[in-house]
Amino acid sequence: MEMIIFRRQVRPSSFTLIEMLTVIAIIAILAALILWAGSAVMAAGARARTTAEIQGMSSALEGYKTDNGAYPSYDMGTSSNYGVTLIDPSVAGGSFQESSTNLYQALSGQTNFTQAPVGNKVYFQFKGSQLGNLNGTSAAGGTYVQDPFGFSYGYNTGGGANNDVPYNGSGFFDLWSTAGVTSNTVVAGHSVYATNSWIDNWAQ
Repeated sequence: MEMIIFRRQVRPSSFTLIEMLTVIAIIAILAALILWAGSAVMAAGARARTTAEIQGMSSALEGYKTDNGAYPSYDMGTSSNYGVTLIDPSVAGGSFQESSTNLYQALSGQTNFTQAPVGNKVYFQFKGSQLGNLNGTSAAGGTYVQDPFGFSYGYNTGGGANNDVPYNGSGFFDLWSTAGVTSNTVVAGHSVYATNSWIDNWAQ
């Protein structure tokens, strides 16, 4: 008697739709975590670099005062854009940019990055990546100091007549970055500025 053996056909295994959706969801979550961690690392790096730049420029300002008897003078409270762009360091020609231009010229002895210092002592050697250009985005013609967030530094030796203009008293200077903050919030009719996130010379 002949024995007949039936063999079950083995089909190649495949993923079900639910398994594929689960894998896609896991990949999406991991990608979001990586992006979040990357942006947090970049923000921390920008803050660390800003702190270092403020410390370096503060030392240069002390050297300037030793030679000239006073810090480079600039009063954000009486600038041509007073009351218009004080809290917004991203506005071209605003108060932040004006003060940052003054700071750059005093410490570098230059009016722009492509010009050689004209008879003035160089107190701080700026890199092209530290500068912005009033007339465009090219650092080659940089005319003001910008922070790692891409905005102007604030510099003030005047009275600081508004809440967003620090003033530590006569004979001192205030140097700060808003750390990317470019606007204010109005609460109960009053402007509230995120000064707690600023990076400055008076808290170091």
